[in-house]
Amino acid sequence: MTVIKENNLPYGPIEMVLSICEEIGLMGAKHMDMSLITAKYGYALDATDTEGIITHAPSATKLEFKVHGRDAHAGAAPEKGINAIHLASKAIAGLQLGRIDKETTCNIGIINGGIATNIIPNLVSVKGEVRSHDDEKLKRVTNDIIASFENAVINYGSDSSDGLPRVDVVVEDDFSRTDIPENHPVVVLAQKAAANLGRKMITKITGGGADANIFYEKGIIVGVIGTGMRDMHTVRESVSVDDMVKTGDLVLEIIRLHTLTGERL
Repeated sequence: MTVIKENNLPYGPIEMVLSICEEIGLMGAKHMDMSLITAKYGYALDATDTEGIITHAPSATKLEFKVHGRDAHAGAAPEKGINAIHLASKAIAGLQLGRIDKETTCNIGIINGGIATNIIPNLVSVKGEVRSHDDEKLKRVTNDIIASFENAVINYGSDSSDGLPRVDVVVEDDFSRTDIPENHPVVVLAQKAAANLGRKMITKITGGGADANIFYEKGIIVGVIGTGMRDMHTVRESVSVDDMVKTGDLVLEIIRLHTLTGERL
């Protein structure tokens, strides 16, 4: 936007969204007032490949399990306790995690529980997710994970009057998948802009989610183009300034070509 102003470049109707809290659950996009947007398609800058546009992204489900055991002194009366961490560990050990197939992944990402090493832990919280480009697979893997936790509690074999152990399960639909046709204007425009710059622009499938998923669900088709970021979600994450410049040039060319159509971007 600054380059356009400083160089007095022509541009068509543009709406720019700066969302917040993307990494913790696309919260900015989810809580945005979509009535403020009149555009029918657009672009999000949130991927690695500067010569690719993401057209297919998965649906995702968030899971939280609270495993309830019974506290007791770990040295004086361990037989009176029910170790919630042990039960949760059995449930997790029975899972297939990581890449399930080319369309589906799942992960256990957070475990919290316990107070001290000399106390049988009576509560542990476990959080995870499932993603898939196939909604039936998403449902099946989600149900398999739930069953593993429920079976860990059932197989403990307690007949105590306090109902322990038990597990509370919370399932939340995080975001829905995107499926943009290769002949959609958002793809064609990006490919033409890249060609004008002497570059490729190939359609890509990703296992990640983005604000684009939320906009897509609301009827606004958003392709995701890369900024060159590497090793995302690790302490080694980085981005090259040269790659960011390439993305900036691409966006400027998209805007220039879009100006000729007069449509709202």
